[in-house]
Amino acid sequence: PPTLVAHIGSEVARGLHYAHRLKEGGQPLHLVHRDVTPHNVLLSFEGAVKLTDFGIAKAGNRLTSPGMLKGKFAYMSPEQARGDEVDARTDVFALGIVLWEMLTGGRLFVGDSDVATLRAVQHSVIVPPARLNPAVRPELDAVVMRALERDPVRRYQTAQELERALRECV
Repeated sequence: PPTLVAHIGSEVARGLHYAHRLKEGGQPLHLVHRDVTPHNVLLSFEGAVKLTDFGIAKAGNRLTSPGMLKGKFAYMSPEQARGDEVDARTDVFALGIVLWEMLTGGRLFVGDSDVATLRAVQHSVIVPPARLNPAVRPELDAVVMRALERDPVRRYQTAQELERALRECV
């Protein structure tokens, strides 16, 4: 149900916001998960939501250089797909993909090759989830579409902003 999707999404966003604010020695790590996918969102039997697999997370400029693609292509932000610098808004976009897929039951970005998938991430039309699932209320539809803005400036600027918007939908 869409309300459950919003709840799960808000919990993942809360975890992302925590990770994005981590510090070491008083200095921000600028951690970016870079692999927010359905496979990395776990639900316990008690209803706890966990985000796992920080294996390709990037802290500042320490792990990978620009131009190196890490992660699953169908869950990348446009800037990540181009090999540009990434920040917390990259994870917001990826969570938007996960939300869209939970609400519609389909894949958002599909291609018959890695290159085609990367092109889809950058250029294909993103249909609002409410068009495919009439149970999605306009408020939740708008939240997901803002998370999926290709221009990072128009996207939620923090995972906490996304969390709050999703909580309003719950």
